[in-house]
Parts: sequence; C-alpha cells; structure tokens
Amino acid sequence: MAQTFIVVDGNTGTGKSTVARSLAARLDAALFHYPAPFVRFRDDARLDSQLEALPRLLYYLAATVHLSDLVGAELARGRSVVCDRYLAAPLSLLAADGSLAEGDLQRWTELIEPSLRRPDLTLILVSSHAAAAARLTDSSRASGAAATPLTEIQGRTVRSPKFFFRRQAALFRFAVRLGPVAELDTTSLGPEEMRLAAFRLVDELPRH
Repeated sequence: MAQTFIVVDGNTGTGKSTVARSLAARLDAALFHYPAPFVRFRDDARLDSQLEALPRLLYYLAATVHLSDLVGAELARGRSVVCDRYLAAPLSLLAADGSLAEGDLQRWTELIEPSLRRPDLTLILVSSHAAAAARLTDSSRASGAAATPLTEIQGRTVRSPKFFFRRQAALFRFAVRLGPVAELDTTSLGPEEMRLAAFRLVDELPRH
C-alpha cells in the first residue's frame, strides 16, 4: 500500500491499541498516541476528573495539534502513520459526559481543524458494553495478584452503559468531520480476529 494515514479510535475496551499496533507493524508505519509529555501532564493533573470543561478541552485540542504535526513530519519523510486515537477521542469524552454542549465543542474545534492532518481512514472499533467492560476488568486483573486500578475514563466506561454508548455515537460524529470512517465490531472477536478484520478494511482503501 502507498503511504497512508490511518486512525484507530473507539471506546476504551474495544481493542483499539491492539489493532493500532498490528496495523502499524503490517504497514511498516510510525505509530503514534498522544504525545508523551501531554499524557504525563494529563495523568499528573488528573485532567479528566479535576479540571473544568473548557480548559480540559483546550489542553486536548493543543495536544491534537501537536500530534498532527508529528504525523505530518513522518508523512513528509515518506512514511505511513497509524494513530491510536485522534481528535474524535477527547471530543467524544466531553460530549458523552455532558461537560460542554456539542455546539460549543464544534465552535472551538473549528479553530484548529484547518491545521490538522486529515486521515485517509478512521477505523472506529465498537462493541457491546458488556464486552468492553469485561476486557477492561480482565486487563486490570491480569497484571498479577494486585489488580491495576482503572483510570478515570476506564472506570466510567465500566460503570455507565449510558456514557459508553453516548461516547460511541459521538466518535462517529466527530471523526467524519475529518474524512472517511469505517466501523469494526469487536464484540465477539479475539485479538487475532480483530487484527485480520482491520487488515481487510484497510486493504480496501484506494491506492494513491
């Protein structure tokens, strides 16, 4: 496949990191998450639980612009890129928890959208709430005798089907603003089945 930019997104617990890593390996692509300095700040500041909605949104938008710049630099070198989440991820969080009205989210987002690299495809992973919650709980227990605590978003995802499905719907609404979107239902899929299904969807992309 020619040089391409793929985003893998979805609710926590749908398998997006597994799929993103596999696609990057298959395409010999650079793999990006949100920049490490931002992730450290997000965790240290407890961004998703301690900050008011507007500064939280603005931090996420700034991090997305930074991520887009990293993507652009790799594409300029002639290398494909896979992103494990992108703009729709934080916007869907704020939409799902009702922190900001969707119109307000769109108005702020419109300020940065023209500067963002647009994906050739955003692959959104969906699943039943029960399947995602089970994966998150199992993953937390898999680290050994002491379970790894769930993050703020993971915990909210497990506790609230309403939050889960509101976020799932919002992911599609925001992702389609940047380009083509495909859906992959991972409810009944194991890791290998997820990978193969994702490969098939990406292989259907038109060649540049």
